Amino acid sequence: MIYRVAASLLTSTLSASAFHSSHYISQGCRSVLFRQRACIGDTIKRIPSITLSMSSTSGPSFCEKCGTPTQLQIPEGDERERHVCGDPSCGHIAYQNPKVVVGAIATYQDKVLLCQRNIEPCKGKWGYCQGFLELGETSRQGAARETWEEAGVTVDPSKLELLAIYNLAGMQVQLIYRVELENDTFEAGHESSDVKFVSWDEIPWEELAFATVEWGLEHARDMKDVATPAVQERTKLITEDGKWEVEEG
Repeated sequence: MIYRVAASLLTSTLSASAFHSSHYISQGCRSVLFRQRACIGDTIKRIPSITLSMSSTSGPSFCEKCGTPTQLQIPEGDERERHVCGDPSCGHIAYQNPKVVVGAIATYQDKVLLCQRNIEPCKGKWGYCQGFLELGETSRQGAARETWEEAGVTVDPSKLELLAIYNLAGMQVQLIYRVELENDTFEAGHESSDVKFVSWDEIPWEELAFATVEWGLEHARDMKDVATPAVQERTKLITEDGKWEVEEG
């Protein structure tokens, strides 16, 4: 399935994260960015330069080592614009890399755990527990931590099963896991205004925060009776006409 939306809508949200407004990149709320769909048979041409320009605009204004204002330039031997220290004696290069997002779709007796977001963007929308990976933790540890922080649910990282990998135009890589809980105890964290278990038929599909949340829940539902789930991979890229293509793989 292919979804399209004007790239200008997404680039206007680059200063806010998909989960915390102070972070690097936003994938945008589902209701705004993923309403329009295109035919699978459309011919798509991708322009790497659009992705490069988007990735180069959010670097630091000052050198992280000496505090000198940075300059946007292509370092010798490189092919991309980077934020480079303006002091030649320092010359520090600030490399901007995609954020890693980790999440867990937690279930208990054929019900799925959902959290209502208490932060922007998409405040009031629903999703599973997810957030940015922290330094010093594995992706499974990060998913377990997010589940505790957002829903007060303790998860053994070793029991998490990889369910999906989503690549968002070189700006985010999302690793989504599934886990069956031992009980239905929960407590909303400060980032959640509400937490609840719902049956698969009760999922508020039109009130989900992001398109990736919808993809993950749909795939989890399809895999719920499968002992070892197939890992879903989806990639979102920018097309020649400045729109987004979402494809399998």
